[in-house]
Amino acid sequence: MKRILTALLLVPILIAIIGYAPPPYFLALVAIATALALEEFFSIATKSSLEVNRLWGHAIALLLLASFYVSPGNVLPCFLILTSSALLLLALGIRQNKLQDTLAGASATVLGLVYIPVTLGLMVALQRTATPWGAGNHWIFFLLLVVWFGDTGAYYVGRLWGRHPLAPCVSPKKTVEGALGGFLGNVLAALLGKQILLPLAPTADLLLLGIVLGAVSQIGDLSESAIKRGASVKDSSNLLPGHGGMLDRIDGVLFAAPVMFGYLRLSFDWRSL
Repeated sequence: MKRILTALLLVPILIAIIGYAPPPYFLALVAIATALALEEFFSIATKSSLEVNRLWGHAIALLLLASFYVSPGNVLPCFLILTSSALLLLALGIRQNKLQDTLAGASATVLGLVYIPVTLGLMVALQRTATPWGAGNHWIFFLLLVVWFGDTGAYYVGRLWGRHPLAPCVSPKKTVEGALGGFLGNVLAALLGKQILLPLAPTADLLLLGIVLGAVSQIGDLSESAIKRGASVKDSSNLLPGHGGMLDRIDGVLFAAPVMFGYLRLSFDWRSL
């Protein structure tokens, strides 16, 4: 029940901001989600005995999001910020007393930056673009619809008919049947997205994209579970009743966003995005 009530509260807010609010509001929403998820990631890393640089990590995350907002059609600023940040974080190790933590801490911080603000920043870029098949915010809705329908299908099919473990060492409750239910949810979401979001897009393209997005989102879910299990953590936080933390809620989206961005980049002229 908590899971459903949380969704009923948050979904209208997401629809209003993504679909109708000016772009700065979506940037603010992504910035909040990034800050929460990145802090949860840093907490998990700390519990794994990794000394991350929280302050610099959050500051760099904001710069990365700003680069996608200011220059949605050019990823070079993001690349330069990320490269400079990696060097900066290594250089900051000079001031540490425990030099043996320098490499691991800098690596974990950079991984957090790639994992969360860069992938969510791609959605900021998508929201400010358009394609011949639909506006950028329609593609964002399509992405979220596919991922969350997949999550729902996997959750309920797994609870009802799950028998064969999918990845018992990582997540004992996830099953092969649940994964198949997730793919069914992905297909249904792709068909629904075709009807209400992207009527000009070919059905075959959206179905294939939906399945690929579903597959990588399940990998994202398992990857986050692996990180948590390695740190002996059940949920990334208790922020969202019934869902765990922000990172728990968007782990599939983080893996799916680069796929969506890459698909659109390869499908349309760079100047149209």
